[in-house]
Amino acid sequence: MNKRVELYHSGLTITQKCTLKCKLCAGYSPYYNPQPHYSINRLSEIIKRYFSIVDHVEKFTITGGEPFLHEDLDKILIETIKYRKQFGKIEIITNGTLFPNEKLKAVLEKYAVEDGCITLLVDHYGELSKKIHELGLYFIEKGINHKIRIYYGENAHCGGWVDFSDFSKKLFSVSQMMEKFKKCAIPSKLNYCLAIKDGEMHPCTFSHRIMELNLIERNKDEYIDLFDDNTIEQQKEKIMKLFDIKYLSACAYCNGMCDDSVRFVPAEQL
Repeated sequence: MNKRVELYHSGLTITQKCTLKCKLCAGYSPYYNPQPHYSINRLSEIIKRYFSIVDHVEKFTITGGEPFLHEDLDKILIETIKYRKQFGKIEIITNGTLFPNEKLKAVLEKYAVEDGCITLLVDHYGELSKKIHELGLYFIEKGINHKIRIYYGENAHCGGWVDFSDFSKKLFSVSQMMEKFKKCAIPSKLNYCLAIKDGEMHPCTFSHRIMELNLIERNKDEYIDLFDDNTIEQQKEKIMKLFDIKYLSACAYCNGMCDDSVRFVPAEQL
């Protein structure tokens, strides 16, 4: 009998372009030059390959950068909705700086309202989120599921952002890495939001970034390449093994996202 892969959360990066330049961006968008911006053809193939090995995911997040900057976000949503039986909901994370174009509004009003399968998570960065009021009124008027997450002032979500690392090595033993891994919210509280970037699926964005910078070896036991030569069953097996690992190589370089991690003011601009 074929094994079923059922995930809680995955996030698809569709662009690294953004309207903000946040110093501690968890997706490292301001630090790319040029900033990757993936085509609809590439993203359609990634989505197809993802759902060929993942039988069900509760939440499939479309993120960036700023997703509203992608000219084909409406088409990306339609491509994902082809796999409606394999996900609970699509979530779009936006920073409240842009208003959806007419093509995107049409898709949102069809699927977010009639089907209820799309929800918007709007991060509110105070004065930076210039469209926050307009967006809120639009979502309420159209009956679109949404949540505004406060990221400013004394009540900022989770107390603020964390600084994952300056990319220097900090831990030098397996036991230290295992201890940091156990404390980190990414494998525990977040139950791994598997981050999909240009056909690779990583258990955390920091691990992807530090491999991308060639600061650690690209350990294929620590991520999934959706375009490799493995069979679907082999890919399923690799995903399941990810949830059994005790630490990632990147843990040696990371501050972690822990309860006691120092918090910083969100969205400080470079």
